[in-house]
Amino acid sequence: MTLYDRRVKDKAVSKYLARHAEPESRAADAVKGEFAHALIVPAYGEGQSLFDALGSVPRGPAGDTLLVVVLNARADSPPDKHEANAKARERLLGAAGESRALPAEHPVSELAFPNGRMVLVDRAVPGHFLPERQGVGLARKIGNDLVLRLHADGRLASPWLHNTDADVVLPNDYFDQTQSLPSDGNAAALYFFEHRFSEDESLGLAARLYEISLRYYTLGLAWSGSPYAYQAMGSCLAVRPGAYARVHGFPERNATEDFYILNKLAKVGSILRLAGTPVLLEGRLSDRVPIGTGKALSKLVASRRSLAGFRLYHPLAFALLSAWLRVLASTARSGGRLELALDQLPKDNPFFRSDLLIGALEKMGAFPAIRDTIERSSDPGSMLRAFHTWFDAFRTLKLIHALRDAGLPSLPYDQALAEAPFTGLAAATEYDVEPVRRALAEKERALAEAPAGLPAVAAAAADA
Repeated sequence: MTLYDRRVKDKAVSKYLARHAEPESRAADAVKGEFAHALIVPAYGEGQSLFDALGSVPRGPAGDTLLVVVLNARADSPPDKHEANAKARERLLGAAGESRALPAEHPVSELAFPNGRMVLVDRAVPGHFLPERQGVGLARKIGNDLVLRLHADGRLASPWLHNTDADVVLPNDYFDQTQSLPSDGNAAALYFFEHRFSEDESLGLAARLYEISLRYYTLGLAWSGSPYAYQAMGSCLAVRPGAYARVHGFPERNATEDFYILNKLAKVGSILRLAGTPVLLEGRLSDRVPIGTGKALSKLVASRRSLAGFRLYHPLAFALLSAWLRVLASTARSGGRLELALDQLPKDNPFFRSDLLIGALEKMGAFPAIRDTIERSSDPGSMLRAFHTWFDAFRTLKLIHALRDAGLPSLPYDQALAEAPFTGLAAATEYDVEPVRRALAEKERALAEAPAGLPAVAAAAADA
């Protein structure tokens, strides 16, 4: 029996590794040693940022760390990305001093690392490129699958698969923050984050505005009562191995893989929102993925959007979302009387716009889906959980967009902040960007007092 007890007996993990794990995961059998913590970092076309990120990885509170770096590209990736990957590979291998190849279908090497060991998975060379239209999602899946196999073999003490990006700086207490978290019922934990802002005025402003938009949306969801009120960031994510296996790992997408895996994880366990020392994200321009921080900043800078032209979702959209979530809860409590719950919506209030809500839900096919769920549910808790399984993070965002397009257009920055009941800024009339960013960050930090995810929703319904 080792320091880390024995092989983990989890049917979901065993089944996943046998049927769905990437072939590189089998290289875990040849990795030397046992580890207290593991961290997965995808790297695509990275320069100094990658080495700044790796240099910030702290020694964990329980011992050695395994760092899994997945260098990746596609055959059709731009030449500058291939060149950057080649330089990163050369620098990693040179800095390690010693390395050895591990048996695997694709190139995998084990390297020395100051706080433990590094495994370098190289999917950035001819013959081993990622498939077309795939990218960071598959890279994350490769790394997590490898670490999951170590966990199953009883060689990883931490009950978390830690994930981050190649443009972050991790806090010194990074591993400490998850060390004492309860494991039962939890699917994932999300680290608090802040951006590092460029000294370039336009880029710094764009990054601050983008962060404000992220926090505004999450705070709006939390105020509405949504179980999906969290930041879907792969750079700040730690996942429970069993939950990871139950949702079949990261989707093999070139973008938004973090959004979609969290959408699944929230259905199988709680999402813990941490309030500790933040992970620092680089507010940089990037074309690495078609959607994400880098792309959003590029658009903001390219459009030369000023503060006056910056817009946020209409606050009434979140009020209508809240009303819909109350309809779902009332329907569950009443044993499925959907029409009765809908009748409670304000009908003659020209400001509330129930008509927009009903119209958007009809276009989404919400009512047939909810009625079908009612037929298949046996108690209020399972019924409400099933409602939110269908009306998930994706459909929540879809509803907000449908309301925007149907008659609730996004508002100017200052007006949205003043009218939104969830910002705490309603008393002000003019807003400097940095104080607003800090104020919303602290409002979001307070969400850590309660977990997100469906278990909490079902429990609330059972207690009602």
